[in-house]
Amino acid sequence: MNKKGQALIEFVLILPVLIFLILAMVDIARLMIMRNHLESILSDVTNATEFITDKEYDITLERKIENGKTYVTLKSCIKTTTPGLNKVLGNPACVTTSKEIKE
Repeated sequence: MNKKGQALIEFVLILPVLIFLILAMVDIARLMIMRNHLESILSDVTNATEFITDKEYDITLERKIENGKTYVTLKSCIKTTTPGLNKVLGNPACVTTSKEIKE
């Protein structure tokens, strides 16, 4: 029997799965880093009239008033690089975080 040929075929069969898993971990890590970044920006917001700028990500700011309470929501999106992951996370994958502002 040719063991080298068998090992090569097994490697070729498993390689796409390994590449998918590595790319998926990178995309999910990027989303987690973005969420952490948005939460750190949001923790510095003390009133609903502040203007937020960020050079690293394209951030959307939304202010909403419900029942006399003011909520500030930050949202940012990135395109995933993993093929097929956009079916699960959406394309682009978006991260949203919000905070109630007491004025």
